[in-house]
Amino acid sequence: MSGRVGSDAPDPSLAVHARVAALGIRVAGLVAQRHLEDLGVTGLQESQHGSGSDAVTVDAAVTRNYGFWRNPDDRDDPVNLADLSAAERAALDGPVPDDLPAWLLAARDRMRFPTMWDAVTTHWSAAGDQDARELLRAHVDHVLHDHHRGAHGLDGPSPRGPWVELVTVDAVRPHPVVVDGEERDGLLLDTDPFVVGSAFAFDDGRVVTAVVDRDLLPWVDVAFVSDVG
Repeated sequence: MSGRVGSDAPDPSLAVHARVAALGIRVAGLVAQRHLEDLGVTGLQESQHGSGSDAVTVDAAVTRNYGFWRNPDDRDDPVNLADLSAAERAALDGPVPDDLPAWLLAARDRMRFPTMWDAVTTHWSAAGDQDARELLRAHVDHVLHDHHRGAHGLDGPSPRGPWVELVTVDAVRPHPVVVDGEERDGLLLDTDPFVVGSAFAFDDGRVVTAVVDRDLLPWVDVAFVSDVG
């Protein structure tokens, strides 16, 4: 691939939002809170039957990211900065082309600060027969492989193959969660030293899974709202 994004290139998140709206999926998220900035829907995965105009979506997963502010009252406070390598910081401090679209510049600036990647996922299935325990295990495993590889020794070749399962479904246990201000039955996956996962199911068949870094738990309220758009 080559070339550069033009100044008039549309924000790709707009297409994701439009597709989620077309599917009619109500997207859950964390409750509004001081230390988090809701970055909105940032990912969509679909499974379809058929092809072309006859394709029908049978499963979908919609993901939200959150920015983290240790000092939300002063976003210029250096305490808010992410722990970046010297090379990463030098790249961000380098010259910026003046013809980049605003959404790309904002994403670039956001890289200076911590982000809760793949924090909350709303899982929808046309059949409504989702396994919340397995969805939670898979979500936690995905975050660990994407964002904690070095800590788990996965940066080099693995003697166990290309994918190492870092958490097991047997470790998932019942645990209450708060949704729309009310406590309800949920699940907890609390065996990894770097992240904690939680999940719950709605009566309409949706399953919500969330993964939060342990280091952020003193500042993050792991409570949910059923529909944040």
